[in-house]
Order: sequence, then structure tokens, then C-alpha cells
Amino acid sequence: MKKMRNAKRLVLLTALCAIISCGAAGGGAGDKTSDNTPTPTNPNKPIDLKPVPNKPIDLKPVDDNPVKLTPVNPGTSPIPVNPGTPITPITPGVSTTSITPGQPFDYINYVQSPRSKRDKIGKMDNVANNGQYGFSMSQFGAIDFGIDSDPTQLTVEKGGVAFLLDIDYLATKKTLTEKFVKNIINPDKLTLNMKEGSTVFLIRNGDIYLSDGNPLSILSDIPLEKIPKIEGTGYDILKFDNNLIHIDQDVYLDNDNDPYNVLIQNTINLGGAINSKKIIGTKNNQVAIKTNEISKGGYRYARNNGTIILSGENTVAMYSEETPNYNSGAITVGNNSIAQYSANYYGKTKRYVNSNIDLSNDGVITLGKNSIGLYKFSTYYDTFGSIINGSVVSGLKEDGVTPISGFMGEVISNEENAIGILANINNARHPEYNKSNEELIRKVVGKVMNNGKIDLSGDKSIGIYTTLTGDGTALVTNKGLIKIGNSTDRSNPSIGVFFNGPNIDVINHHIGNIIVGKNSIGMVGIGGGTLNNQGYITIKGDGGVGMYLADGTEGFNSGIIGTEQAVRFEKHLYNNGSQPVVEGVIGVIVGQNSKFTNEPSGKIIIDSEYGTGIMIANGGIINNKGTIKVTGTGSREQQINNAAVIKITPGRTIPGVTPIKISSTKKSLGIYVDSLGKSKPIDGLANLGFNNADLLIGAEATEKTNATEVTVGKDVLDPFNKSIQESNIGNWTVGSGSLIWEADPEIKDNRVEKVTLKKQSYTKFADENTKGVAESLDEKYVVASEKDKQIFNYMNTLRDAESLGKAYKEIAGSQYINVQQRINQTDNLLDSQISSLQKDNAGKAGHHVETFFNKDKHDFKTEEVPNTTSTAFGASYLFNNTDSNWGAYGGVAINNYKFKDTGHSKESVSMLKAGGYKKFDLSIGDLDWTLGGDVFVSQNSMKRRIMTDKVYENKADYNAYGFSVKNEISKTYELGENSAIKPYGALKLGYGRFNRIKEKDSTLGMDVKGNSYYSFKPSAGVELAYTKGITGNTRFKAALDLAYEHELGNAGRKENQMKYINTNKTYRLKGEKAESRGNVRSGVKVGLETGNFNFSVNGGYDTKDKNAHIGVGIGASF
Repeated sequence: MKKMRNAKRLVLLTALCAIISCGAAGGGAGDKTSDNTPTPTNPNKPIDLKPVPNKPIDLKPVDDNPVKLTPVNPGTSPIPVNPGTPITPITPGVSTTSITPGQPFDYINYVQSPRSKRDKIGKMDNVANNGQYGFSMSQFGAIDFGIDSDPTQLTVEKGGVAFLLDIDYLATKKTLTEKFVKNIINPDKLTLNMKEGSTVFLIRNGDIYLSDGNPLSILSDIPLEKIPKIEGTGYDILKFDNNLIHIDQDVYLDNDNDPYNVLIQNTINLGGAINSKKIIGTKNNQVAIKTNEISKGGYRYARNNGTIILSGENTVAMYSEETPNYNSGAITVGNNSIAQYSANYYGKTKRYVNSNIDLSNDGVITLGKNSIGLYKFSTYYDTFGSIINGSVVSGLKEDGVTPISGFMGEVISNEENAIGILANINNARHPEYNKSNEELIRKVVGKVMNNGKIDLSGDKSIGIYTTLTGDGTALVTNKGLIKIGNSTDRSNPSIGVFFNGPNIDVINHHIGNIIVGKNSIGMVGIGGGTLNNQGYITIKGDGGVGMYLADGTEGFNSGIIGTEQAVRFEKHLYNNGSQPVVEGVIGVIVGQNSKFTNEPSGKIIIDSEYGTGIMIANGGIINNKGTIKVTGTGSREQQINNAAVIKITPGRTIPGVTPIKISSTKKSLGIYVDSLGKSKPIDGLANLGFNNADLLIGAEATEKTNATEVTVGKDVLDPFNKSIQESNIGNWTVGSGSLIWEADPEIKDNRVEKVTLKKQSYTKFADENTKGVAESLDEKYVVASEKDKQIFNYMNTLRDAESLGKAYKEIAGSQYINVQQRINQTDNLLDSQISSLQKDNAGKAGHHVETFFNKDKHDFKTEEVPNTTSTAFGASYLFNNTDSNWGAYGGVAINNYKFKDTGHSKESVSMLKAGGYKKFDLSIGDLDWTLGGDVFVSQNSMKRRIMTDKVYENKADYNAYGFSVKNEISKTYELGENSAIKPYGALKLGYGRFNRIKEKDSTLGMDVKGNSYYSFKPSAGVELAYTKGITGNTRFKAALDLAYEHELGNAGRKENQMKYINTNKTYRLKGEKAESRGNVRSGVKVGLETGNFNFSVNGGYDTKDKNAHIGVGIGASF
């Protein structure tokens, strides 16, 4: 390996010295289930607890007709404990006529009219059509229309512009006008023929101040002798494009003649706006500020430092498209309206992608009925940006405990159906964004953060609403205060934080505080994702709920969830005075297929009559490690309710947001037992009135051992035995909380004496494509190292076969499927560089050297083969003996691959090649035959990255070698003094082999058997060359190569045999199952040659693996 590196450095150093010298010269599948027949509960009758045949946990489909909740109540509760009726968070549909979500603003990118040779001296008898301008005062400086005696005429068609005044950013209308007056000379020689709908002046990229007066008064600012002759009717004198508008005087939107309205009506592309005064409107469908960015650089934005008051309906205070949206002033909107609306479409012909578009509020927003404070829409999930309410993070209050000297960023409403923040993230990934940063693992692409105050006291309101579909992920964080008022109907409550989507994480930070009123809910998660309370959820009203989990959502509590009196006591606020008694409060509802973990520091403290600490509905699972304390008449720590359900059926529609409906199915109670003894039983099960329950044994006890059977003993089970005996539940199932491990209980005298966890074969959950991987994992498990166990332990936490199947594919080693192909690609890359050097120096004797840089992209149809991008650099060398028609060549390349797999693996291929060629003149038709051959060696370094619960990186170094023989028959035809065309046919025979690959110091490391490949590739094509002398010593050179080639070898289709380190069971992975063997290859190269030096740029495309490549080269001859 060291010799290889030294050889590589020597060649690179030799190439560099040569150039310098030339310059000097010139769900638990193992559950045990008891009888399914309900047994009447009887506290005097022994519990029927016995092992029964293995049965997996039954996850039934959603029941479309949920049973109406009839809560089990040992007393008479004046407040029904029933979350089972529909919850309908209202989602306002904004019908603003001037802005329709999903329809970005149309915009025009003005370009220069086709030019004549006399244009620069002001002679352009031409036409400026729609979207074109005639003259730009910024590009050419002074324009003299009187140099020639002939007059000049410019016809400006509808949509065209005569003069574009485009100086730079920070230029005002006044400075632009002064520039025009200074730079136009003899304008009387110019006639403008203006058609209807055309424009004389267009001001672009300037700063426009309302206080400067009438925006359209440009002609009065220009002396008469500086105004050209203007003919026509129906044209506009002045329009604006992509300017920054400074609203430095009050605006009355109802007045059509207000200077601001006049300016907007005559603006083509909106640009940006800053308001420092008042904007007032009373009509429906008004928009106070609207902006969009059309130029690269992101200089435009919407900012309100003043006051915006819109009292009409269907209004938007601040609308921004592809631009940041900032409010530090005061905004008040009426009904069915939005205060701040940010849209990121990446429009139809945008020239760039702005992924860092933020929507933020540091001011005060007041909302009317059915209205939204901050709304953000993104077409692509990876260009979403952030939503931030409040820039200063300072905790608590109301009362969490106290601090906060003053909020920055408030959203306030006492009207119903208000939403503080709404994030709507679509499911598509942008086709071009982040191409150059594919190695980044984008764990969070959409961020929503509340550092301020959201106070919505109206009925049926939501503090933060996030919806996301597809592959995107979102993080919602509350570090401020969210205060939700009372709900008149518990089936249609107000909610503090709500999300719907599988990849959304919500965190109520340790300084975050969520306060909910009567019949309202603090946090709701539906459809997967996680809810994590690290701070405080305070329930102040009857029937309030702290947290609701449904449809696969996982919840965690390491903070405090409880009623106001109890939470204040936990904060050591003892002087509470008289506090009202609340009734029917629920700490947490755990719904269908959902799991809730109360962490060791987590506290659920409910002081409520008929209150409940945790309600388990629809087969939810509880893992209690913390404290659950419930006091009050008729209260209980836990309640089972098979029919508890939340339905989300929006009464209004947000564009792009699919209405949600979640219903329930009957399931039994699941109580999770950490097999290391970290879980605590929940007391009070006797009050549940339920006949069936599941005791789910976790696989934690298997984490520190390689044994395939692990016993969970009495020390862990006894506390739960006591809970079982006191539960009054007739039928219990003892099962496994892991898909991989089967639970085998031993039951004596209706007590669980011990549970033996037995590992099942990984092949039980494998399909045809992953069976070999699963078999190898079975063998690896018993010899797994501590590092290997990290991944095995992760797989132990999985409860469904689909998630386990994804893990199989992630750890299978797919990066090694096409090792031969990457070696062959690098060999072909060096061939191409050496061949290019030969063509550039055909007929030139001596030594030639060229350095190069190249970028490639390879996409494959075969799912198992990860796509790659690569960046290569190196040098090629050629010696030509023109007298004898032979030569020798060599080259070195370092080709760095980046995989588009989940973990974004990397590989570096460093290759050294040497060979020679001989040319023969054939007597048949003056054909040339070129015969060549070479050998190569390479040193390869792999960084394979596995992405499960976290990223693991495995490294391996290996070597490869090979040779090739090349034949080419061609004939060159001269097409004049400067051009030539050469049709050719070629055949390349190649062979390569890599040695054994063994990952070192790895996690589930791979051992890949050394393997070989051969290449048999005929091709036919045509080359077109052009050379043009520029000076006596400088020439311009260009070449085009088009060819079809067909690979008959197995470089991309060879099966590679692999196994996990320290095992014997092998499996095979085969690449390119669906790839085409044929390839259309195209390439173009342009450059300059001056003396002994040359510079070139090249690019091309291969259809076979959609390889688009580009490169540069610097060379020398001596």
C-alpha cells in the first residue's frame, strides 16, 4: 500500500515538474395468549393465568365504525371522560382572490433585444418584443444616437421595453433618472414607435421610496431635450421590476390612487418591501405586502417594522414568494385571513434555488375568526426553510416558573378557529437542490420553532399545526408559551400542538410551557412521528387532556404533565390560594398502535375528580419508568377504553392539506415491561372493568449477551405480578415487545415466575432478496462484538417486519455489489484522458503531459445498486515517436465516489496505468490501425456508512489490478483547412481483479471475497475536429465525439460473494440486473493551445447509466 501511494505521488510530482519546466522553456411475534373468551371479573376469583400456544400480537385494520366510548366510572362523574367523539381542529381555507396557494406569481425575465453591430453606438433599427428591452443604461454607459447622420428607430411591441434602467442595488429612482440624463446623447436622433401595452422606461433592481412622490412622474424629472421622440398610443411611461420598495409613508389600501397602489399596479416582478409606517385596509381580498425574488442572490425580502391593519375578510398582511418574510411590528387581520404567508414553489423558470427562506415573527399578531398567524407552504420538502415565532429564547411564565421579562413574537386571538403557526410541507424532493452536497444526511429539513407566545383563547383553535407527507422530515420545537383556551365541545377541541405525518418530531423543550383550558388538548400526534414533552403541560380546565397519541405515534415524557394545582406544587409554588377543582382531566391518551414512555424524570400528576393519569385505547403500549400520581374522587392512574378515538375532520380546507380522519379498533391493553427492571407497574388496574390485557416483555435483557435464550426473573416480574393480582382483569397475555424475540412464560399459582426470551431466526422475516443476509445474521449474532450488538439491539426494538426488512437491506453491504464497475469506470476514465492527449498531439513528437479534473454522475436502474457521483483528478503522460509511429503513455487518477445510499458512503479509487501503442498503415483504403495495450494497479479505500438508529462508518482498504488490449481502425478526412472528420471502429478487451476486502474495526463488518471481471467492448463512432489559428502562436481547438458501444463483458453484472466477519455463512449480491448493455456516448472538448501549453474544457453524456460529466484540463509539451 505504501509503495502504491509513493508511486502515485511520484507520477503527480513528475507531471507538475514537466509543466513547470515547459513554462521555463516557453409487533412481538412470540406472544403467549390465554383464552380469548372474556371472563367476568370477580375480585374473589383466582386469575386464570396460564401459558398458551404462541401467537403474534394481532394488529387489526382500522375500524370504520368505532364504538362510542362508555367510560368505566366507579362513581358518577359530572364530566364524561370521553375523547372518543370527533375532534375537529379548524383549518382555515384562504380564498384570497389575488393569491391562490399552489399558483406562484407569473414573472418576466427581461432580456436584450437581438442586437446589431451598430447597437453600441446607439443605432438599432430593430424591434423589442414581449419580454425584451431595447437599451440598457447600465450595461453600455453613454449611448450617442447622433454619431451617424441616419436616424434610429426602435419599435417596442406589447410587453416590450424601450429603456431598462438597471444600475445596481441601493440605486433610487432619482439616481437612475440622473444616470439616464447623463448617458443619453442626442436623443432627438432616436424615434420610439410604442405599440399598445409597451413601456418606455423600466426601473429594475433599485430602491423605491414612497415619499419621493408620484412613482410615475419620471418624464417631469427629465429635461425635454433628453427625451427621444415618442410615437404611439396605449403605452406606459414607466414600470418597475424587482425593486425594494420602502414604505416610508402611511398607506390606505382602499384608495386606488394611493401612491403605493399605483406603484404595485405598475410593477411587473414584485421584488421586496419594507414597511415602517401604517398600512390600513378595510376591504375583502386585500394584500398589504407581497414580494417575490426573481434574481440570483436573495437580496429581496418582506419586512414589517410598522403597523398593518386589515379588517376585511380573506386578506393577507404579508405574502412572500421565494423571499424571507419578517415581522417585527404589529399586524391585525380580520376573519378568514393570514398575517404572514410564505410560499416556496421554486417557480416555473427560476434560475436558482433558495432553500434558506425563513418566516419569522418578532412582533405582535392579532387574528380574527378562522385566521392563521404564520403560514408556510413548500412544494419540495428540502426547500422548506424555517418558521420562527420569537427570536429571543427566555423561558416559562404562566407559570412555568416565571422568568420571561417580555415576549418577542406574539400571536394572539380571542376568536374561534384560529391557528398560530401552520406548516404545510409537500412530499417531493427538489430535483436539483443540494446536488453538490449529497453526502449530507438531511435529518431535519423543515423547522418550526416557537420561542415567543401563542395565546389563542377562542374555541376550536390550534397553536402549531404541522402536516407533512412523503420522505421529508420536520422538527417542531416549543421553547416559549402556548396557551389554549376553553373548548365548548370536547369532541371538537382546541389543541396546543398538532401534527399529522410519519416523519415529524415535536419537542416541548424543558423551558417550554403549554397551557390548555376546558376540554382542550396540549399535544396531539397522528400518523407516526414522535411527541416529546421535556417541559410543562398544564391542564387548567375540566375535561382537558395533556397528550394524545394515535396511529403509530410514539410519545415520551421527561417533564411534567398535570393539572394546574399539581404542577404548581411540583414547582414548589405552595402559596396557591384557593384553586378551582377540575374534573375529568386525562394526562395522556395512548391510541392505536402507539407507545408512550414515561421516562425516569417524567411525572404525570393529576389532581382531578374522576381524573385519569393515562388512558389506553386501541392497543396502545405503556412503558412507565417515572411517576404517575392521580388524586381526587373517582380518579385513577390508568383507564382502558377500547373505543377512545379522535377524528380530525377539518370543517374548512387548507389548500394542499389533505383532511384527516382517524378512527379506532378494539384492542387490549398493552403494558410494557423493561426486562432490565426499569419499568414500573401502574397501580389501580382494578378499576378498569376490562377483561383482557397484554404484558409485553422487552428485549433489553438481551443487549449485553450473545445468548439466544435469556431469562427474565422474579426481581423484574414480581412488581407486575402484584399489579396483575390486584387488577381484577381475568385474562392476561404474556408476550414479547420485540418482533425477533419470542416470550415463553413459566406460570405457577397464577403468577409469572419467569419469562424466557427466545431468539427467532432472522430468516423468518426475510424475503427472497434478503434471505441470504438473514442467514448470515443468524450466525453472526452468536459471535457479535460489543460494537456489532449496537445494530442487533436496534433490530430488537422493531415490532414489524417491514422495518426489519429495511434494516436487512441497510446492512447487506450493497456498496460492494459493483466494485468491479467502479474499477472499470476509473480505468475507462484514464483511457479517455490518455486518448484525448493522443488526439491533441497526433503528429507531434516528444513528451506531452496534461493534468485533469473530472466530475461524473452514475444512475442505475437496479434498486440494490446505489447511485453515485464522482470527482476525479490526475495527470496523463504521452511520448510520441512520429518517425516510427509508436508511443508510450501513463496516467494516474484519484477518483472519489459518493454514494447516494441512506448513510452516504464514500470510496476513493487511486489508479496508476502504463502502456504503449503502435500505428500501422493498412493498404486497404488508406485505413489506420492502432494497436495498444496497458496495465493498471489501484489502491481503493471504502467508507461504508450504515444508517439505522444512527450512522456507523466501516472502513476497508483493498487493491486491484488489470490489463487491457485496444484496437482501433479509422480513416481521417480533411474538411478544409481547419476541420477534419474521422469515422472509426474499436474493440477493447480488458481484465481486472480486486483482492479480498475486509473491513477493519467495524460494526457488522463485511468480508468480501476477491473477484475478477472481464470487458469485451466493441464500439463505432465518429470524431469531428476543428482548429483555428488566433495568433501566430495561439490556436483554438474543438472536438466532438459520438459513438455507440456495447459491453459484452461482466464488469457490471458479476456476482460478489460476501459474509460478515468471523462467520462462515456467505451470500451473493448481483448488480445491474436491469441495466442495458448498450451505450450511446457523446463528448465535446474545447480549448486553447498557446506555444507548448494548452487549456481545455470538456463534457459529455452516456445513456447507459445517465452519466453526465464535465471536466477541465491543463497540459504542456516538451
